[in-house]
Amino acid sequence: MNLKVFIVCLDKEYSLHIAKSLVYKNDELSIAPTFTTNPSENIINENYKIYLDVNTVNLSYKNNALLYIKTNQYISSGITTDDFYNNDICIMNIDEYNLIPEYVFNKYDILTVWIDTKNHGSLQNSDLIEIRYFSSFIENVPYIYFLDTESNIEDIILDYIKGNEEDRKRILEDNN
Repeated sequence: MNLKVFIVCLDKEYSLHIAKSLVYKNDELSIAPTFTTNPSENIINENYKIYLDVNTVNLSYKNNALLYIKTNQYISSGITTDDFYNNDICIMNIDEYNLIPEYVFNKYDILTVWIDTKNHGSLQNSDLIEIRYFSSFIENVPYIYFLDTESNIEDIILDYIKGNEEDRKRILEDNN
């Protein structure tokens, strides 16, 4: 499949839940693992989170082989371009999505799935800035929007994946 699906949510675990549901309903789909440079991180979802040493990440960065990288207190995480190419679904937070270079969206067929929540009470000012940038950026790319309380998210995403151009256009219009 040439289409890539980016599932973006404030809660990355919820994004993974949606991605696993998609794979369960269509086993031809696959989820790109996220890497971490933290060797002591408890990697509970071994297929979806992998450890990469700092030297490998630095070399990947120098060779432009990362879809995005986020570093916080000397710990880096992200998705390699190899995993992006070889899988269909990428899960990420809004701030991680904002780190993806714009050319990626012009070069590849990408559907952004924004799963929002009504629970914005604990957001920091920096989170609100990231959300503002994200919401203005996605106006220029194919995206669909859901609240995390909706129940048929996976079915609509699968309809988009399987749909022809007319079906996809209708789905985009119905879910923005």
